[in-house]
Amino acid sequence: MTEHRVGPTRGVLARALVAAAGLPLVAGAVGVVVVRSWQDDLPARVATHWGLDGTADGFSRVSVVPWLIAGFAAAFAVLGLALVLAVRADGTVSRAVAATTAGTTAFVTALVVGLTEPQRGLADATDAPLEGTAVLAAAAVGVVVAVLAALLVPRWHANAPSGHLSADAPRLAVGADERVVWTRSVAHGSLPALVLVAGVGVTAVVAVVGRQWWVLGLSGVMAVLAAALFSVTVTVDQRGLTVRGRFGWPRMHTSLDRIERAGTVTVRPVRDFGGYGYRLSAMGPLRGTRGYVLRGGEALLVERTDGVRTVVTVDDAATAAGLLNGLLERRFGGV
Repeated sequence: MTEHRVGPTRGVLARALVAAAGLPLVAGAVGVVVVRSWQDDLPARVATHWGLDGTADGFSRVSVVPWLIAGFAAAFAVLGLALVLAVRADGTVSRAVAATTAGTTAFVTALVVGLTEPQRGLADATDAPLEGTAVLAAAAVGVVVAVLAALLVPRWHANAPSGHLSADAPRLAVGADERVVWTRSVAHGSLPALVLVAGVGVTAVVAVVGRQWWVLGLSGVMAVLAAALFSVTVTVDQRGLTVRGRFGWPRMHTSLDRIERAGTVTVRPVRDFGGYGYRLSAMGPLRGTRGYVLRGGEALLVERTDGVRTVVTVDDAATAAGLLNGLLERRFGGV
């Protein structure tokens, strides 16, 4: 399949910049206004850090807090601006950038506001409580803003499909009445698995030592997600491509009529995707590609008719790609 480059229009790019750079500035501005409106009710020094036991052990002048919020928001706005302009030929990456910069800024701003509000009326900030509900509320705000930012960025793709299989595309002949299926399971390697277990364990220990039970709940959620993403089963049949997690979730299905072609690539997890798990490549030859990256090496690459590309690291990927292309040829009478 041949490809040609498709860039975003000015209007599309402007919306991406508003989401990635404008929303962080708005979130920061709201936080600055709110905290400044409370300055007369706050102690001269407000608590900005708490120890594992929930006791305040770090303080800042009340006049500094709005500047901290503004500085963080400005830094993420600049980061969003730079990244969107750097990857302007890929809408998928721009959506991820916007969700990350806007969501992170909203979370941090909401967290500072939520932890500062209980200090109103206190004479000494050493008595300031660490509110677990403030952390959870800030996380919720961050998620909402991240989703809003992603929805604000229109979809476009750098590579437009050509509408046919190239001569060198791998393919397996499939008879007109033949029923075929290919399936493989793939799991994380030992190093990524060790990192997952260590991350969950450290979070749980911190929660117990500090008696921060909401953190222990977070550790439980991390454990469930780690177990669900530890291995996936990849299936190719006449319905298309299906990737299913250990417990049936996460599940991704791409029907055959939405597939343009399939092929294979070699994946380097850290260099191409920045790590392991369900990932999005931001740079390099796989830029804009979504991936189930559980290990390095051979991977199945599926290109959809809307330009979205998905990678799954799995053994015998060439057979899976050939079968998908063979099924496409049978469905459409040769392409």
